Amino acid sequence: MRAIAYKEWLKLRSWLGFILAAHLLFSAWLYLSIRHQFRIEHAEMIYYQANHIGRIFYEDLRYVPLLTGALIGAVQFLPELIRGRLRLSLHLPTGIVPLVFAHLGVGLAALLVFLAFDLAALAITIGTFFPAAFIASALLTAAPWVLAGIAAYLGAALTLLEPDRRYQAANLAISAGVVWLCHRSGQYQAYDLVLIGAAAFVLLLAPASLQAAHRFRNGGV
Repeated sequence: MRAIAYKEWLKLRSWLGFILAAHLLFSAWLYLSIRHQFRIEHAEMIYYQANHIGRIFYEDLRYVPLLTGALIGAVQFLPELIRGRLRLSLHLPTGIVPLVFAHLGVGLAALLVFLAFDLAALAITIGTFFPAAFIASALLTAAPWVLAGIAAYLGAALTLLEPDRRYQAANLAISAGVVWLCHRSGQYQAYDLVLIGAAAFVLLLAPASLQAAHRFRNGGV
């Protein structure tokens, strides 16, 4: 499994620098954007918009985890499928379950690092300009967006591993539906009561990839 993990790391590392730069630039832009709001408006007005109107000043963060998850999934699995190397790996005697989870583990680990960075940058930005109580609210509001990023990654793996076009379309639709559920509400802390259930639902995409990988190994059977 260490060899598989190292191979996946080598494949991803050239992209990880690009993704990190993109996240750094976005975080800097978000910080400057909110700072600009406080320069052109009174703080009381901004607090009023946040508390009573429900304006989310970091709304643009919503799609960053989604795009990151989809990109990492595509970068990780598309080369394997195009060159046919994954099918050879799946025939190794170690078994399909540890092999698939080793691939997913590396991708998820990389994704979680970026998602943790985004949440930390969000906490720092909100803590700089808003009262401390806003930090927890911002993190809980962004939590379903993080789940959407994980769903995008697992959905990309599930879709790309599937050799049958009919199942592939179904997997894509299911994954898109899970992402949509995570983005359905645009209100503060809208998912507080269902966050754990939503996380469990998202993680079900991981074992679903095993069946797709099994059919891929057997040539679509």
